[in-house]
Amino acid sequence: MRRATVVIPLAAIALVALLPGEAGAECGGAGGVVACLDGSIAPRLLPRTRPAPVSVTLSGKIRADAGAPPPRLARIELAFGARGGLDTAGLPRCPRARLRNATSRQALARCGSALVGRGTIEAEVPLNPSDPLLAHARVLAFNGRSGGRPAVWAHAYSASPPVSFVLPFRVFSRGSGAFGTIARAPVAAALGHWPRLRSFELTLGRRYRAGAAARSYLSARCPLPPRFHTLAVPLARATYDFAAGPTISTTILRRCAVRD
Repeated sequence: MRRATVVIPLAAIALVALLPGEAGAECGGAGGVVACLDGSIAPRLLPRTRPAPVSVTLSGKIRADAGAPPPRLARIELAFGARGGLDTAGLPRCPRARLRNATSRQALARCGSALVGRGTIEAEVPLNPSDPLLAHARVLAFNGRSGGRPAVWAHAYSASPPVSFVLPFRVFSRGSGAFGTIARAPVAAALGHWPRLRSFELTLGRRYRAGAAARSYLSARCPLPPRFHTLAVPLARATYDFAAGPTISTTILRRCAVRD
């Protein structure tokens, strides 16, 4: 694979470390819909000046009031802050077409060298509103590229009912502001007309070697002034854009903690 290095500012990568007891989802609501976001980073303590390998976990849930089926989600956008690093030098890329209609085993066989994360997705198919069909899908995330930009292909597969689709998260860097990097996926286009996303959880992170060098897909530091050892900062913001309903944004704060 062609070597490439991508360094992108990510709040989840550069500024944030969870302290014990601080985890908790933040929720927002509008138009009878509630959307939540939660997240964490590991390890919890980070160096002040030099980047260290990390993994980041984000999870979200969607529900409607009064027990109604969740509305159709058109797009999800995950925004991160202005510092940090994502490195893909020497990391193989997976062409999205290789994942089309694949099982999890087939996806790993075709693109295992590009694996950068794992997770789960739960979707609901409200063919019968009183007894909706639920799909609990395993998610495998692969390093990719789209239009000259970094991408993450979130491949989801459920054996019963049989479901296979790819959420294409394309990464855009704005370079300034509190949230300088955005990962955006067209959920409705990936799931089709009937399925409704209910929840997701995704952990990204990988250590690998490129030639003789040890590298990390994600790295972080806690760049606080010398007198400070902890500080609450934004981890991420999720924007849920529903096809025939509201747009809901939710931000989670976590505490940056220094490992001296």
